[in-house]
Amino acid sequence: MQIPAEAAEIEPGHAYTWRISFPDLPADPGSRRPASYNQAAHLAAACSAHLSDRPPPFGLAIACSFELTSSIDLSALEGALLHLIRRHEVLRTCCRRTARSVSIHVRTPEETHLERVDAGPLLSRVATRAHLHELLRLVDPVTGPPMVAGAIVREGSATVHVVYDHLVADVLSAPITVADLARVYEDLVHGRRPDPAPAGSYLDFAREERTHNLALRAQDEQLQHWRGFLTDGGEHPPAFPLDLGVRPGHVHPSVNRTRTLLPGPLTDQLETACRTSGGSLLTGLLAATAATLRAEGGPDIYRALMPINRRGQHRYSRSIGWFINAVPLAIPAPRSASLASRLALARAGYEPARQQADVHSVRAQQLLRSADATSEVHRPVSFFSYLDFRTAQGAEHPSTRTATVHAWSSACNGSLLWFHRNHSGLHLNSLHADTPLARQTTDSLAHRLVRTLLSFSE
Repeated sequence: MQIPAEAAEIEPGHAYTWRISFPDLPADPGSRRPASYNQAAHLAAACSAHLSDRPPPFGLAIACSFELTSSIDLSALEGALLHLIRRHEVLRTCCRRTARSVSIHVRTPEETHLERVDAGPLLSRVATRAHLHELLRLVDPVTGPPMVAGAIVREGSATVHVVYDHLVADVLSAPITVADLARVYEDLVHGRRPDPAPAGSYLDFAREERTHNLALRAQDEQLQHWRGFLTDGGEHPPAFPLDLGVRPGHVHPSVNRTRTLLPGPLTDQLETACRTSGGSLLTGLLAATAATLRAEGGPDIYRALMPINRRGQHRYSRSIGWFINAVPLAIPAPRSASLASRLALARAGYEPARQQADVHSVRAQQLLRSADATSEVHRPVSFFSYLDFRTAQGAEHPSTRTATVHAWSSACNGSLLWFHRNHSGLHLNSLHADTPLARQTTDSLAHRLVRTLLSFSE
């Protein structure tokens, strides 16, 4: 379940935190690694925000929380955390300021250690949520560690938190983290040796991604979808189509809320209706969102950025990192049409974007001379995401069944919509600017969206 950190239900207990520790020595020049396209843009925005003493427009921290339901062995838990960091190279990333930007270095597994801090007793759920928020605020791509961990230990159980800056992880890293940690913890508790093999490195993926993208030219067929999107009037990044009451050029504090749109049986019914009409639950959601936004006063065509997971089924499938590439979508919203027609239009908007997901958005902008890919965005961005946590990597482990993921940002100037499905149904987690109009707009959108989805399933 993806929920706001403010909504986390964490029982009181005794708190511990862990931070990564490296030798207090200059990084070996040979350890320097090129940043991925995502990381370079993220670091540029973060550095600019730090220099101007203001929050970045979409600085994001991602936390996952899960339960251990037995008497807790702190040494085994610490060993599992250290194994996770040593297994996933990107978690050993160090960022160092240079005269012009920030350079990325990677420490070796042998150099990596953990520092445990006894944070004392937390006597209420208010205190445990405050502890989680403290961890979310600790991670920073420029000034702080990219990862921290914590545990709230009780007699016979514990809640474990792992928090990443977006620099080193995406939301789909959360179930992988939970499964890896829980599995290794069980091994250590029972005296078994965990698998020592490293995971496929996100930094290797980043190098391969850059090699592919640097070979592209503006006239290449692979850029056809991007050219069509920009030629047809799509700006990049696309703006959220409804008024959120944000001030131009101003970054607003954010608010994060999760709503259940449909319970499990109605979600199954909707999926069946979409498949019968030639679509899928995803294309049904795209068509429903486009139709709902138009009914709320939006445009005839819904434009948004959609994240596509690039792990695939190869050696990166169980790797932690920022494997997401954002592709632009344009989904028509006809005033009157059958479900089959709406789904066909959604599919026609989605499939070309998905097929060109290996063209990174930063490189596409460079080649097509649109806005600077590393510049900060000050208009209200439109963002659509869909995840099925039932089938995500790591979902096979029982600990992920009740785990939660939290996406947190101190500031936002648009509306990010994370649709996600789990065993209990279909849910919407939204992060948007905290203005009265944005709250009203988002509430109205969610209520009408439920009605639209129900009409699709009839």
